[in-house]
Amino acid sequence: MTREDEFLRRMREIQDDREKAIVPLAAIMTERRRLKDLLAETEAPYGRAYAAAEAAGWSVEELSRLGAETPTRRPKGRPRKHASAASNAIPAPSSGDTEAAAAVHSPAD
Repeated sequence: MTREDEFLRRMREIQDDREKAIVPLAAIMTERRRLKDLLAETEAPYGRAYAAAEAAGWSVEELSRLGAETPTRRPKGRPRKHASAASNAIPAPSSGDTEAAAAVHSPAD
């Protein structure tokens, strides 16, 4: 056997070993993709069920103690209005307040 033949034989062995090693990885990759897809299908119903539990009076802390994780995506719908946003608004000055406001903000003589 020539040196070149020995080299080619060894290269084929290496390539065969590489191909054998990829088969289990490819199978696991396929299974991981399938499981990720199944998990993704549960996201919307899980979010709705979590929101329903909150609406029924369960706190986030209580749900957490039961093992429920906060959903990654909230269910679609109208955003909740926050009462604090309305109370934090600064009222616009009335027509009688414009002279007083101008006097307060005018530079001193």
